[in-house]
Amino acid sequence: MSCIHAKEKGRRKTMANKTNFVMANGKKVYRIRRKVGMKRNKEGLWVDDIKTFIGKNKSEAESKYEAFKKDLDSGLTSEEKYFGQMADYYVYNVFLHDSSLAMSTREKYESAYKKHISNCPLAGIPLQRIKTLDIQNLYNSIDCSDSTLKAIHNLMRRFFSYLENGSYCRDITYNLVLPKKKKNSKYNSEEIVVWSDDEISRILKGLGSHRHRLTIIMALGTGLRISELLALKYSDIDGNKLYVKRQLVNVANIKYGEKTTHEIKSDNPKTSASFRSIPLSDSLLKEIEMHMLWHKKEMLLNGYRTEYIFTTKAGNFYDRHNVLTAFNRYHKKIGIPEKGIHVYRHTFGTKLCEEGYPIQVASKLLGHSSIGVTAKYYINIDDKQKKSAIDHLSKVFTTP
Repeated sequence: MSCIHAKEKGRRKTMANKTNFVMANGKKVYRIRRKVGMKRNKEGLWVDDIKTFIGKNKSEAESKYEAFKKDLDSGLTSEEKYFGQMADYYVYNVFLHDSSLAMSTREKYESAYKKHISNCPLAGIPLQRIKTLDIQNLYNSIDCSDSTLKAIHNLMRRFFSYLENGSYCRDITYNLVLPKKKKNSKYNSEEIVVWSDDEISRILKGLGSHRHRLTIIMALGTGLRISELLALKYSDIDGNKLYVKRQLVNVANIKYGEKTTHEIKSDNPKTSASFRSIPLSDSLLKEIEMHMLWHKKEMLLNGYRTEYIFTTKAGNFYDRHNVLTAFNRYHKKIGIPEKGIHVYRHTFGTKLCEEGYPIQVASKLLGHSSIGVTAKYYINIDDKQKKSAIDHLSKVFTTP
């Protein structure tokens, strides 16, 4: 029996100490290689800093790596802290896990960081040597849009606040100035693209029993963003009001700059102003009621249950890109040009303007973060409306 126990003990020991590498002295070990920051290579380029951790088994090697990470984050290692090293750690281990920010915002900031900051000249400079002027020169040299630079700046402010709180260095971002950058190509024009009255009439008349009938009608009748529409629940409708409480976002699972998978999730609205209520007309309420009856039949037929108003035939969230494809296919069928999903929201905002509603009302209904965002709809009043306004004022100001 003792011999059997000894063999079993030896077998367990062999299994526990599974190895994957043989050292020069012939010793068998378990070796892992992990990215721990960034460093300069022999050519002077800033590259990933890969370190090797060795143990008698995988568990021990992983434990050594985890201990190194803790020492690195606590400032206990003797290594000098470089900007790129700490920025990389902050973005992927702190910022992307900050639930106070919308997931889409985190993904946008990470994308800007990866493209413009992760391998910039500052990456190889020790934190203590970086000055405000260095960051300002970086801002000036980056070739990007205004919105991307703003995202970079917001991320840098958060990063340096984190560094100051951790006693790595002081926050030097207070006096930075954002230089004027080029606009995104799709926003180069001041013109807001909308559906014409004739196109609206053709869109509504051709809907019939189209699967996205209510999606289109509500997009025109409420001005909701498509991400807000696709996240609506039946419980969000109370009486004759619709309450916007969430949006759908397509989130990338990111690990050190690599997007592994995507997942559609329900998240908070775009901004605090996006939480809002919108009155519903009687005709729109009837459309919702019709949709709900049809939806219940589909749930029974396909064997799923959901509290969301808009779902696939299997009861899952819609991917907005698939909805765009369906919309474009419908537009082509009825013979009108493709203009994108957001044109429904633009049409809603522009119609509010044309009907003379105050900008404050339009801003509240659209869920804009400021009136300045809403102003674009009022800027694009055509010449006929301008002439009508002047003629009206001339009558008011005419001397009796």
